[in-house]
Amino acid sequence: MAVAAGVIPIATMIVGDDPALVYNSLDNFSQKVEAKVGSDLERITLQGGDCSISELVGAMSQTFMFSPCALIVLRDPSQLKAEEVELLLQAIESYSGENYLVLANFSGTVNSKLKGLFSSRHALINCSLKNKSEKKTFLGEAVNESGLRFAPDAYRLLSESLGEDVANVVPLLELLKTSLGEGARVDVQTIESYLSAPGTVAPWDFTDAIESGRVDQALEFLWRLMGAGDKHPLWVLGVLQRRFTELAVVNGSGVHNSSQALAALKERDEKYTRPPFVLDKMLASAKVLGYRGISQAFVWMSQADRQIKGEGGLEPELAIELLVARLAKSFSSRAR
Repeated sequence: MAVAAGVIPIATMIVGDDPALVYNSLDNFSQKVEAKVGSDLERITLQGGDCSISELVGAMSQTFMFSPCALIVLRDPSQLKAEEVELLLQAIESYSGENYLVLANFSGTVNSKLKGLFSSRHALINCSLKNKSEKKTFLGEAVNESGLRFAPDAYRLLSESLGEDVANVVPLLELLKTSLGEGARVDVQTIESYLSAPGTVAPWDFTDAIESGRVDQALEFLWRLMGAGDKHPLWVLGVLQRRFTELAVVNGSGVHNSSQALAALKERDEKYTRPPFVLDKMLASAKVLGYRGISQAFVWMSQADRQIKGEGGLEPELAIELLVARLAKSFSSRAR
């Protein structure tokens, strides 16, 4: 269904061929709703396959004492069972409540009937970049909106380095803004220091592979970091310790949305900043592992730290490989 400019649909589905683009689109949508409703907006995030449809339907009609309405996000509707899809279809078909409903799909294929319903009755946002022209436009808009001032040759290097994976520019720009400051100038030397060298991999892609439970890919990324990236196992361990500390903070602070997650993390570091879509991903990962899983991860990291430093007779490379395999496996086993 066509939506008039400036109108925020009460029910929206977001799909795309790259999770980063879906995160970015969801973030933009959330900001529009908050700008309209105000900071009192209630936020509810549910995970497909991990919540009951009655919980979602109940939230759709719920009223809130301290907020005029809520933004309800169902992540990965592709994970719903057939009977759950049918119940959701009935609830959404003529939905016209006060609360904003968003179905954001990051992986898998959404049921065609559910997707068709949003397309015909509500709003469907497809943020896939179908051709080079769209990818070029996306990259230019992302850089422009970041406020960073790229030298022409730095921008060319950025474009060439990202290639087809332009969605990866979003976390990279956030990293640059955090490190350099708002409105900073970015030259070739600066961008070279932040882009991975040929054959290596970005740290966030490495941790993403672990949190997706992809053991083989996580190990491949680890080898590339230590090989072409020339990173020592202790450096890799530091990346993992920082990431799991973030997961521990948002898991143990009664956090339910990205705003609360950011507030909890800022208590540890007042300069800490991440975009909402990154924080949403962090919350999802923390929920998968839970308290026991995160606690076990710290036990494994402590063991690896001692082994890398010479205790137990393991080679440092083997110690960090074992740790990465354990961490990725823990995510895959709990995600089932």
